Amino acid sequence: MSGLSRYADRLPPIAGDWVGLGEGATPTVALPRLGVAIGLPRLRAKCEQVNPTGSYKDRIAALSLTLARERGQRGWIATSSGNAGTSLGAYGARAGLPGLLLATPTITREKLVPIQAVGTTVVRVADIGTGGSAAAAEAVFATVRRLAAQHDLFLGVTANALNPDGMRGADTIGYELAEEDAPQVVYVPTGGGGLSVCIARGLAQADAPTRVVVAQPEGCAPIARALAGELEQPRVERCTTAISGLQLPSPPDGDAAVAGVRASGGWGTAVGDEAILDAQRLLARLEGLFVEPAAATGVAAAAADAAAGRLARDADVVVVLTGSGAKDLASAAGWAGAVADCEPGEVGEVAARWLADELDVPAPPATGEAPAR
Repeated sequence: MSGLSRYADRLPPIAGDWVGLGEGATPTVALPRLGVAIGLPRLRAKCEQVNPTGSYKDRIAALSLTLARERGQRGWIATSSGNAGTSLGAYGARAGLPGLLLATPTITREKLVPIQAVGTTVVRVADIGTGGSAAAAEAVFATVRRLAAQHDLFLGVTANALNPDGMRGADTIGYELAEEDAPQVVYVPTGGGGLSVCIARGLAQADAPTRVVVAQPEGCAPIARALAGELEQPRVERCTTAISGLQLPSPPDGDAAVAGVRASGGWGTAVGDEAILDAQRLLARLEGLFVEPAAATGVAAAAADAAAGRLARDADVVVVLTGSGAKDLASAAGWAGAVADCEPGEVGEVAARWLADELDVPAPPATGEAPAR
């Protein structure tokens, strides 16, 4: 049973069984230590990284593959930097439908191996993702759309412009936020714009007066810049950010995201890559939540808005944590710290140093010395 099926009356009709792995109904948790640190003591997180394959894309894949199987389609095809591919591959295997994934060249090994493990065919495509061009991305989207129509494949690209029915699965994040305790503001990490559209739509359908904020890296922020009036259209020629998953210079749902965010009374905030990586570190160290950099973008944006005075200190803010840190382990290499080695007889000495450093426990006297009085 899919966790989304309780919203069946609001989603595209399904006559048969759902393709599910237990997705949805993710927790919203308080972030008291991080909130105080960035000046937002009421800060909370919607923990989408706890979905079965580690990202919110499972909601989209569950509905997409349910629809594909019900329609009798032969398989699926999509583009992805990793998370969508992991989700579509897992749910495709569950549904018994083969898939072809066109991936970014920089897809992490942590994302690539699980996609291959479930039997999905993966091909890396040049000039998309890090440093990728808008022209290349648009050409790939056009080719994938053509192939899906020509060969009766479900078009699983996670964009409303390309997969409008499947994307409705992500509307359920908005439904859940409204049911739990709708925040005043929700920060959404944004690449192609699809998740922002879905959350804004779900909240609006639930009559929740929540403002939606698009959070993007400065090196690829076409939607945030369009919302700020810097661009007439949400499109840039090329991305320079290294934040995987948010590298879409020509976001397929850009216009819809701008419209949905404006209708909610929200805005866009762009932050640097270093601020995003710092937010990833703080979230892990202060709250025990290890997410990939893209997922920490909302935290970085909320911190920036709080520092700029755009958010009141008592604002009720939710950040959507879109994907698990286990999907991009190298991103934490710079701050996670080194692992020490020791011999069995050195454990006491190692522990003493840790106690002194972390808990201010005085080091024991050296052998032969009298205890300090």
